Parts: sequence; C-alpha cells; structure tokens
Amino acid sequence: MSPKISVWISNSVFISFIVISLLYSLVHFENSYLKSETLTLSTEKNRSFAIVQELSRVKNQFPIAYQCHYSFGLSNGSLYEITERIPYSIYKRLRLGDTIEVYKKEIRIFGRQTAISQIRGNEEPLPLLENLERYFLYGFIYLLALVGITSIFRVLGLLSRTYPSQQKPVVTDEIVANKVQD
Repeated sequence: MSPKISVWISNSVFISFIVISLLYSLVHFENSYLKSETLTLSTEKNRSFAIVQELSRVKNQFPIAYQCHYSFGLSNGSLYEITERIPYSIYKRLRLGDTIEVYKKEIRIFGRQTAISQIRGNEEPLPLLENLERYFLYGFIYLLALVGITSIFRVLGLLSRTYPSQQKPVVTDEIVANKVQD
C-alpha cells in the first residue's frame, strides 16, 4: 500500500471519529434533557385529557405487553398522537373512544416542537432516545479503537521513514573478490 493511501485512510478514520463524537454528544444532551423533562411530567399543571384511538397487544413479547394509541390537542391547535405501553390493569379498563387523563408537556427536541405524555397511573417507562444514544456510543467506541490503531500505524510508519534501518550491508563473496582484484 502506498503511503498516500494509508494517510488518506487514517484521515478518514479521524474525520469519522469527529463526526460520530459530535452526533453522540448531541444525542446524549437531548436524551438527558428529555429525561429531566420526563421527571417533571407528572405534575398537576400538566394534566390534560386525550381520546383513545387504538388498543393492541404487542406481538412476540414476553411477558405480554399492551399498547394504547391516543391523541390530544397541542397549544397551537394541532392534533398530536402518541403510542404508549400500558400494563394489563389499565388495558382492561379502556375502550376505543374513551377519554383518558394524561400528563402532557410540549417540548423541543432537536429543534422541533413535539410533546411527551403519559397516561395517569401508568408506571411504564417512557421511550426515550436511549437506543439511539447507545448506537452512537458503540460507534464512538469502535472509531476510538480504530483511531488508536491508525495512530500506532502512522507513528510506526513515520518512525521508519525518519529513522531508516541502521543495518550493516551484507558482504558477499563476490564483493570481496572484486575488491581484492582492484
């Protein structure tokens, strides 16, 4: 491999590492903001009402899990829909078209207006950005290892060019015979 290709590869690894670390930090800070907003969700000022649109059982899930799809209005007049995991105790009480009490809060995530909500009495955790954060964390660790490996190869390559081998030339019988004849 020529030296220019290896430098190109290591530079692309460094740039990829920088991009992934920026994306990871962005997702990490948004997820921590979302967690802090979720902790203050269950207050009386956030209480509102929503209409049940759909009730379903999550397939291929053990233990059996249920979902409730409901909608409510935002402050700008638009309708917002949310799907939430619920325990069986809430599932057996609900019917399609029922009005349910929810805690809702309008927030901005990644610069986009959205809302988070939770049915009153539901203790299931809200789906946050944890999977996305974990994905970028694994990418960050993988590229950190690649940066380490490419740094080692670059340093060893630079050292071999800067300090060439000091091995003595091998003297063969022909060279000695030529010098004796001269």
